[in-house]
Amino acid sequence: MGAFAVAPPCLAESFHEAIQSAWDRDPANQSFAVDAKASARNARAAQSWFPDGPIVAGQYLDDHFIGSNLGYTTYQGSISVPLWLPGQGTATMRTALADEAVAKARIKVQHLLSAVRVLDLASNATLLQKKIGNLRATSALLNRVAQSSHQGLRAGEIAAADFDAVIGEQGDIDAQIAQSEQALESARAELEALTGTDDIPDILSLDGRILGNQTLTLDPSQDPRIQMAQAVSKSAKASYALARHSYMPAPQVGVQVVKQGQFGSPWDTQVGVQFSMALPSEARNTPMIMKEVKAMGAAERDAVLAQRQVTTEYRRTRASLGSALSMMRHTNSARQALDARAQDLEHAWSVGETPVIEYLRARRAALDAGQRSAEADVIWHAAMIRMSLMAGRYP
Repeated sequence: MGAFAVAPPCLAESFHEAIQSAWDRDPANQSFAVDAKASARNARAAQSWFPDGPIVAGQYLDDHFIGSNLGYTTYQGSISVPLWLPGQGTATMRTALADEAVAKARIKVQHLLSAVRVLDLASNATLLQKKIGNLRATSALLNRVAQSSHQGLRAGEIAAADFDAVIGEQGDIDAQIAQSEQALESARAELEALTGTDDIPDILSLDGRILGNQTLTLDPSQDPRIQMAQAVSKSAKASYALARHSYMPAPQVGVQVVKQGQFGSPWDTQVGVQFSMALPSEARNTPMIMKEVKAMGAAERDAVLAQRQVTTEYRRTRASLGSALSMMRHTNSARQALDARAQDLEHAWSVGETPVIEYLRARRAALDAGQRSAEADVIWHAAMIRMSLMAGRYP
């Protein structure tokens, strides 16, 4: 058995199934879908002839309430409707459509973030599994050396210091195993919260073919986060245009009927047109417009920051993929060489040709090389999958 033979992990769920389960369980999924539907209905409602419902008013006047004997009674009723200001209806519809675009963009962004979160947890858990496997293999080898050291100590063939060094090294390895198992359990708990199961998604079964088959084009301008920032900027501009077209409250026009009852009066009923309009006011309009101006400025700022952040992330991901592949080539050869050296030194120690400290140092070096090799393996798989996700593909 090789020093770093790792038991195959129990990966019962594919990565695609994991990210789909996480997305189905994500509460933001339903929330943003509701936002999109609501904005679409708002856009359809903006096509109405009137910006609001009709207004009905009525009055009743009677001089008997003040003790008069003239018998004068008045009935008055009116119905009126508000009118769109020029361009206000179109601006309202465009604002609603812009809000719908923002909601749909947020759905794509949340989908990406959900998949990336699953990828990060799966990568961390997979690396911990590999680390635990390497540590357990090393612990088993050190346990064999500890037994031999104990027999040598009892026979007086080795010093107590050498025996203590072996026991101390094994104790440190076992402590690392316990710590890594606790971290792995935490990662499983987070995976279960996201996907509904604590099975670790299998990311190592995915290879470079997913990049070649999908013909990926990493264009930062097509990233959902940048598209959402642009949608938010367009929504802010649409809200500003609506504020500019809402320079005063909507005017109202309607019909009014007045019926007057008085002794001896032949003209007791009147019908007419009613019109009311509030004049524009700077005290009302300026704060409303400036609020939208500030929103546009914030949206443009966020769009620039998103562009910078995504561009940096794309470059970092490409570099991570390239460096991980280079690391794999070097760490695999280093791991094999250091593992062979540790085995040679173990044999040399067993026949008394080298001190146990030299063997322990060689075994620690081989362990570190194995960990670096496992890390490089996980990193290049994670970088490859992240590139696929950022290109809009969910492997």
